[in-house]
Amino acid sequence: MFSKYLDYVPAVGALLLACLLGYLIGRIVTCRLALPQTPIALTEDIRPLVPTIRVDGIRNGYLEGSVVGDGRFVLGGHAVVTDHSGAFRVPAAPLLTNMITVTVPEGMKFVASKNGKKYYAVGSASAAQIAPINRIYFRTAEAAEQAGYQK
Repeated sequence: MFSKYLDYVPAVGALLLACLLGYLIGRIVTCRLALPQTPIALTEDIRPLVPTIRVDGIRNGYLEGSVVGDGRFVLGGHAVVTDHSGAFRVPAAPLLTNMITVTVPEGMKFVASKNGKKYYAVGSASAAQIAPINRIYFRTAEAAEQAGYQK
């Protein structure tokens, strides 16, 4: 029954393919014509520079970077001086020093470590080596000895 129409299938397929390609080409041409043809002009940026301090990192104990514009950089209380290109290289010691402040509770004269067996006077060099998180304070030497610590 459909065999008499089988001869027309290649012609119908070719017609549909031609219509589809015609449609797609028309869309491409239409889209291309719809885009405005604006020329691109490059101009020099004459705005004033924004002061920028760029830190590249620490290499061999020196902090390295650059300063752009009129930016000023102070490290450890001293102004950083740049070379003619704006680059700087200064010792990084002020950044690498860890300052720990320990507040001793009022009236405490002795300190011991949670992990140790000895107690020390609060102002001694041995007491300064105890990490703040491990410190236990005592008002008297007797209180430290009662807690199990030795002088």
